[in-house]
Amino acid sequence: MLRRGRDRSVALVRVLGHEVAKDRVAGLAAEIAFFAVLSIFPALLIAAGLLSYLEALVGAEVAARTEARVTDALALVLTDRGAPVLDSVQAVFSGEYGGLLTVASLGALVTLSGAWAVVVQALNLAYDSEEHRPWLRRRLLGLGLGLMTVVVVVVALAVVVVGPLLGRGSDVADVVGLGGAFEAFWDLARLPLLFLVLVGWLALVFHLAPNRRTPWRAALPGAVATTLLWLGASAAFGLYLRTLGEGNPLLGVFGGGVVVLTWMYLLALALLLGGELNALLHDGKHRPREVSSGTR
Repeated sequence: MLRRGRDRSVALVRVLGHEVAKDRVAGLAAEIAFFAVLSIFPALLIAAGLLSYLEALVGAEVAARTEARVTDALALVLTDRGAPVLDSVQAVFSGEYGGLLTVASLGALVTLSGAWAVVVQALNLAYDSEEHRPWLRRRLLGLGLGLMTVVVVVVALAVVVVGPLLGRGSDVADVVGLGGAFEAFWDLARLPLLFLVLVGWLALVFHLAPNRRTPWRAALPGAVATTLLWLGASAAFGLYLRTLGEGNPLLGVFGGGVVVLTWMYLLALALLLGGELNALLHDGKHRPREVSSGTR
């Protein structure tokens, strides 16, 4: 049994490498990363604009804490080279630029739809599916996936940072005398909940994007693998910024942009690898050829 499992794993890795090369995954990931870099800043402004409405729902203190978490995360990703972007995001939080959100929305719609249109194309290649859907339908699908991405980010921030029941969960726990236990539980549940949100969203992407309908369960292996790769790549990226990024003369003037582009490329590559994995597992291409005893 162990040998059979090992053979299947080796066959999976071998065939996955072949499919990745055949479907030009590395090149398509670079194309997605390019569109992602173009859309990341207007998309962040949209997310910041949506989060600015949290104050009316959860109060100024919770909204300020969420804003601080968002800006801290952006500062970690963009370092000091992203100061102008951080200033713009903070201005949107404060409601200074109402028109800026509209302009950013228009720019993000175009670039987000372009990036996700490439994802749709790449997943069709992974599943060996010909694309028969009209061009407009594919662009609308890409646009929908892009907007869904922004909404998922906002919801994840609202749930993980603010907490359940829009931050009122602790109040409910205090009423029933479980305040301390609730805080301890929620501290432990934040990251697993974020993991589940990402897996659910990626499963939806893998189910809807290719021009081929598969069972929902067939989307889960790639969704889990992509989420793990994303978390690992993000952790490594943060480690790089903390150890090698600051003060490195090789980064030069364009260092921040290059680092962000590289990060987007790694995320796109992980997404496409997840799609390739789903396609292989669903079609059974990874299974080693066996000769049954009845044919000998």
